[in-house]
Amino acid sequence: MREFKSLAGEWNVRLMDGGTFAATLPGTLDTNGIGHEDKLTGKLHQGEDYVENKALVTEDVIATRLTRKHTYEGKVCFSRTWEGDVASGKRYFLRAERARVLGLRVDGKEIPALSGSLSTPYVFEVTDVLRDGALIELSSDNSYEGLPRDNIVYSSAATDETQTNWNGIVGELGIETLEQNFIESVRVYPRSEEGAGKWLLDVQVTVDCADAFEGELELCFDELSVAKELEISCKVDRSSFETQVCVEVPKDLLWDENCGKVIHVRAKLLGDEFVTAFGVRSFEDIEGHLCLGGRRIFLRSEANCAVFPETGHPPMDTESWKEIIKTYMGYGVNCLRFHSHCPPEAAFYAADELGVLMQPELSHWNPKDAFSAPEAAAYYEKELREILKIYANHPSFVMLTFGNELQAKEDGMKVAYRLLDLCHEMDKTRLFAFSSNAFYGEKGADSESDFYTSSSFGDTPMRATFAGMKGYLNSDYPDAKHDYADTVKEIRKSFDKPVFSFEVGQYEVLPDFGEIEDFRGVTAPGNLELIKKKVKEKGLLDGWKRRVEATGELSLLSYREEIEAALRTEGYSGISLLGLQDFPGQGTALVGMMNSHLKAKPYSFAAPERFRSFFKEALPLVLLDKYTFVDGESLKAVIKFSNYSKGDITGRLIVRISEGEKALLTKEFDEVTCGQGELGEVGEIEAELMLADPERSAEITVYVSFAGYDNFYKIYVYTRESQNPVKPDCVYECRSLDDKAKEILEEGGIVFLAPDSTSEALPESVKSSFTTDFWSVGTFSSQEGTMGLLIDDEHPLFRNYPTKFYPGYQWFVQSSQRALLLPEGVRSIVTVMDCYAYLRNMGMLVEYRCKKGRIFVSSMGLHNLLDYPECRALLTAIYRYLASDEFDPQQEM
Repeated sequence: MREFKSLAGEWNVRLMDGGTFAATLPGTLDTNGIGHEDKLTGKLHQGEDYVENKALVTEDVIATRLTRKHTYEGKVCFSRTWEGDVASGKRYFLRAERARVLGLRVDGKEIPALSGSLSTPYVFEVTDVLRDGALIELSSDNSYEGLPRDNIVYSSAATDETQTNWNGIVGELGIETLEQNFIESVRVYPRSEEGAGKWLLDVQVTVDCADAFEGELELCFDELSVAKELEISCKVDRSSFETQVCVEVPKDLLWDENCGKVIHVRAKLLGDEFVTAFGVRSFEDIEGHLCLGGRRIFLRSEANCAVFPETGHPPMDTESWKEIIKTYMGYGVNCLRFHSHCPPEAAFYAADELGVLMQPELSHWNPKDAFSAPEAAAYYEKELREILKIYANHPSFVMLTFGNELQAKEDGMKVAYRLLDLCHEMDKTRLFAFSSNAFYGEKGADSESDFYTSSSFGDTPMRATFAGMKGYLNSDYPDAKHDYADTVKEIRKSFDKPVFSFEVGQYEVLPDFGEIEDFRGVTAPGNLELIKKKVKEKGLLDGWKRRVEATGELSLLSYREEIEAALRTEGYSGISLLGLQDFPGQGTALVGMMNSHLKAKPYSFAAPERFRSFFKEALPLVLLDKYTFVDGESLKAVIKFSNYSKGDITGRLIVRISEGEKALLTKEFDEVTCGQGELGEVGEIEAELMLADPERSAEITVYVSFAGYDNFYKIYVYTRESQNPVKPDCVYECRSLDDKAKEILEEGGIVFLAPDSTSEALPESVKSSFTTDFWSVGTFSSQEGTMGLLIDDEHPLFRNYPTKFYPGYQWFVQSSQRALLLPEGVRSIVTVMDCYAYLRNMGMLVEYRCKKGRIFVSSMGLHNLLDYPECRALLTAIYRYLASDEFDPQQEM
């Protein structure tokens, strides 16, 4: 009979400096209010692109991350006495589910750990030393003496940028009572055999014996109604046995996406019984594509960086993880990548039940010399072995890499290749790779890895945006046709295994200060409070929510383009985002639809259904050449259907192009079938875009639907008249504020100041970008930090220029120009929002009263952008406004 007695409760605590306290375990020093003042030391992370941003340095507040209310690094001793009988003929084991580096003494005698790492439980046998009244002392060390400390504390497993480098014991803690000879583990590795429903179950059983014996081991697979008996001979200590069971598994018992079926296996030996569950599924590379159950899948992955601001550590119970995973699923996620950490087993149980894929990583971030140090090679091999053994039965666990953005020298790569060989030897049911984004993609893929996930392949990109605001989303005129076919073609010259993109997105959203009230646990939002203080001092607090919403809508638009470009790419096996959740460290990288508490931000852009509308298993895609048109122009586009559902989809394509209630085109196509795992063409459209009112430009909706899956695109159609901008005679247009302009203003006239949008013409200006800032200027200080446009959409200027208060693609060209640095308090018609680090007042279209006249200022350089219909239309709108009675500026220059 197996019994477990919990050691949860009050423990005595002794710190290295001699301080003594009482604490509750499971828990951490943080959750018990024990520790020192938190101070920012060292740089944010090891990435080679990191440059400290002096604007974020302050003596009083940690401005770059959350502040721990209590912090402590070093050894700490937790002690208490054992109260309870110790029966003869039994064996006793102390189990601590999750800790840092853990040691044990019982009545002063040091007990070696049988197993344990940052990612797996610690187990100590205490059979010979446990007695009623025995003193149990657990030594916990989060300074990682003798281990690769820097690699660990930069990882999400222990960084103060997210999880915190907590010290303590969390999860299950107690003494387990077992028989003299007991079953330690049963691991089942399913392999699909040829023939309908036939599976070969490779079963590994480990038995731990106090006495050598021979006996019968019985295996019962409950849901399969299959049993097998083995005659075994066990030596003292551990013995392992392997057997194979060939079974027919019905389809309704197979584990799959959104289908959490598991099979229970009971192992019996003498008086001991061990029960566990496993899932039957295949996860493999078939012709260079990730396949689950033999069919192609497309990873819709999200990076979990261990952001748990209330506890400072991951939850340890299954119900909490089910809620977390369901929240992600609400946004369309089908896979979780655990950035440089491995979640507790409760997370795998939850994912097993919900049918979500999991990609853990070792607690490892070293972009310099991974595995070169002997202690690193030794520790990570130990951590790897234990992860593969302990979480082996979880069908949700499908992939693993050795860490985040690793770079290694020749000696380190030899270790990495040896560890990949070890993985392939231990487990043939999963896929493994050296690193996520190895060498930042600069060296491409290594042949030993089973898949390649990166931001680029050499010089060819695998996503739309990079640090420094590089990438096509800020450099190429918008369309809905971009894909990564050229990148895949380049990869296939040397690597024929699955490929998917890495940490896609990172579009920053201005902070929602409402979250500040949610911080009630171990961390304090000093960084958010500091930003709020700056915003208030700048006089921006009253209109702040509209700024948050504008940046959020632009971020959502950018994420959609990233995702659709990946879906348009044949040969891609998925996309991994960073991310849906705010990252409260590394300069405060608020990139999420959700805040750091994993709650949807209280704005329309953050609604899960909006993100899920384009982040799902199947989606029709209209391959638009552009988003802006002129009245009477033809729209021609191929429509494809990305099908990563569980089967072929047959349906009719329906297309509706409309301006408000007026339909410009409604068409239903013949029925076609799109094969599973294919990007198939389902139709082609050609429509003449005729405005309902030829004198009013309009936003047009292109709606497509195929077999119940729908999508829509916003395009912009401008009047023919708007395409010939003519300056009114009453307006003096100039490139600089020359003498004539001053004279006209003195006389009460109108001046349109429209310089070239260059740094030479506008020395007091900043280069703007279409998208919001990448990640954070705290990490990438070379970025200008602009956060997109905030448009006064109710201004009379926009009567005939359709826009919302945030930009769509009709603002791409203009928003990529320069923004004027304006005095505090000056209001712009088109504002360029700034990141929280600077909060500069910037604008592109501004109007003033000046002397006796009126002046309108544009930094867009529209006169140089007349190749674009939207720019011609905007210039026409400006001219009309300046000549109208509505041109009535209220602020003085």
